[in-house]
Amino acid sequence: MEKQITVDGLTFVPYITSEKIAEQVKRVAMEIRSDLGDSSPIFICVLNGAFMFAADLYREIGINNSVITFVKYSSYEGTQSTGKVKEVIGLKEDISGKDVVIIEDIVDTGLTAVKMIEDLRSRNPRSIRFATLLHKPESCKTGFTPDYVAFSIPPKFIIGYGLDLDGKVRNLPDIYVIKEEAENLNIDNNMNDTLNVVLFGAPGSGKGTQSAKLIDKYGLYHISTGEVLRDHIKRGTELGKIADSYISKGHLIPDELMIQILDDVLEKEAAGKKGVVFDGFPRTIPQAEALKELLRKRGTDLHAVIGLEVPEEELMERMIRRGQETGRADDNPETIKNRLKVYHDQTHPLREYYTKEGKYLPINGAGIVDEIFNEISQGLDKAISGK
Repeated sequence: MEKQITVDGLTFVPYITSEKIAEQVKRVAMEIRSDLGDSSPIFICVLNGAFMFAADLYREIGINNSVITFVKYSSYEGTQSTGKVKEVIGLKEDISGKDVVIIEDIVDTGLTAVKMIEDLRSRNPRSIRFATLLHKPESCKTGFTPDYVAFSIPPKFIIGYGLDLDGKVRNLPDIYVIKEEAENLNIDNNMNDTLNVVLFGAPGSGKGTQSAKLIDKYGLYHISTGEVLRDHIKRGTELGKIADSYISKGHLIPDELMIQILDDVLEKEAAGKKGVVFDGFPRTIPQAEALKELLRKRGTDLHAVIGLEVPEEELMERMIRRGQETGRADDNPETIKNRLKVYHDQTHPLREYYTKEGKYLPINGAGIVDEIFNEISQGLDKAISGK
C-alpha cells in the first residue's frame, strides 16, 4: 500500500489494506452462504462502486446455481451525497419467489438502500438481504441497518477498491481516506483502543451482578452466548435454525458455529463500543484459541480474564436460597452439585491456560458486592494501563 496518494488536489492516506478487505469478504461470504442454505439466490450488484466487492464476494460465496445481475443508482457528486436517489439502470430479471441479496459499496444515509428495497418488494421476492462493504452508521437518516457489513466506519470520504473520486482510482486494491480527515481516525477499522474481558463464575457466584457493574463503569458491550443463541433461534435466522437443531436434541453447539455467531455480533453489534465483556465463553481451550483469533483480526486482544472464586459450600447455599425465593426447579442440591461439577471440569483447564498467558485475574467472590467490584476494577485498571 502506498503511504499517500494525490487525486484532483486532494491527498489521501492508507485506511484499510487489501489483506484486511480479503479477510472480511471471506467472513461476509460465509455468513451469506450459511443463511441462504440450498436456495438459488439472485445477487444484485449496485454499480459502479460495488463492482470489485461484488466480484470478490460472489466468488467467495461460491453458490454455483446463483445468478448475479447489475443495477445502477446514483446519489453522489464529487465527495458529497446529493441526498436524492434515482434509478439509472433497472432490473430486468424475474425475482419473484427468489432469495435476493443486494451488494452495495457504502451505506451512509440509507436512502439508496431503502429505495432499492421498496422497489424490489413490489416484485415479490421470497426474501431480501443487504450486504455492504462499508457502513457509516453515524450518517444514517433512515434507521436502515444492513444484514451483512464488512466494515463499520465513521462518516469520512474514502476511495479505492471500486470507490472513486469523479470516476478515478477505482482500480486501487486498498482503501484510502482524505489526509485531513485521518486525524484521530482508527486506521484499519480495528478495536485496538478497546477493553476486552472474559468473566468466569460458577452458578451463584454473582457473575450477573458484577457484569452489570463492568458494563456501567467501562462502557462495555455484554455478550452472553446463551442470550445470543436464544436471539438467533427466536428470529429464525439460518444460524439460529442450525443451533436449535443441536440444542433441541440436547447436544452442544459446535465450536465453528458458535465462533461464526460471535464474529457476527462483534462485527455488527459491538462495533464502536469501548470494549466487550464475554459471559459464558470460552468454555474450552479450542474456543479460547478461536476467540484470540477473532480479536486478533480486529487488531486487539483479550486484556483480562476475571475469575469469581467462591467456596462451593457458599455457592450451594446461595443457589438453594435462590431456588426457595424464585421457585426455580433446577436450584436443588442434586442438580446444583452436577452443575458445579460441569463448571469446574470445563473451566479448570482454561484457568491454567489464561494463567500461563498472564491474563487470569482471581477475585474473591465471597465478600460484599461493592468490595468485590473494587478489586475487579483495580485489576482491570492495571490491564488498561499496560495495554
